[in-house]
Amino acid sequence: MTERAKVAAIILLAGLSACRTRDFFTLADYRLPFDERLRLELAAPIIILGRVLQVTDVGRPQKSYGDPRILVQLTRMRVDVEEIVKGRVDANPTDFYVFTYSLQNTIDLGVPRYIPNIGQHRIYFLKYLNGVYRNVGDVTNYNLRVTSGQHPKGFCAGKAPGRCIAELLLTPAKGLDASEFADDLYTSEYVASAFSSSVIAHNLVQQLANHPDSRVADAAAELLAGEARGVVSLPSPY
Repeated sequence: MTERAKVAAIILLAGLSACRTRDFFTLADYRLPFDERLRLELAAPIIILGRVLQVTDVGRPQKSYGDPRILVQLTRMRVDVEEIVKGRVDANPTDFYVFTYSLQNTIDLGVPRYIPNIGQHRIYFLKYLNGVYRNVGDVTNYNLRVTSGQHPKGFCAGKAPGRCIAELLLTPAKGLDASEFADDLYTSEYVASAFSSSVIAHNLVQQLANHPDSRVADAAAELLAGEARGVVSLPSPY
């Protein structure tokens, strides 16, 4: 092993050791409003869109630093990066770490929790800490599901992160799952409004009202009709 490789290995081990000592989950996560979660996500120094290639448990479950009643599992995620929305990553595929809710738990969180699986297509919000990439939040859903399909490389070039995410969520692309996209449309439009503007989100939904797939077009028309009636409510985080 070269001296440079030895140094890299030492840094990685130190980072993993730091990860094991503390998760980011807190009691406040149980009652964190969706809007506040979105604000924390957009403030992340690194934002990527990617598809999960590998999910690996690291070590044994441990008590959460923020809530010792539950066990958390340090998990290494390997993601094929399709778009760098904000910041930079050193490699593709990229590995990052997140503490998930351990399967050994016997209590119910009472709030949505993140269950990573191979093939998931999501926007992840990261930071670089102690030599490794970490998810900005643990256990619950500090990420956004993307059901619009796979966009071409460079789709977000020159766009602000909020505008990029709005278009990723609301612009159909190759591999679109029309049913899931229609099911997520209300939440996606809400997120797009929060990350960019209500005008941008509205215009993107208007374009969907003419989509050739009736599931997408009908969902968009229903959403627009609700907005016209002033029917607005906060979606649940997914």
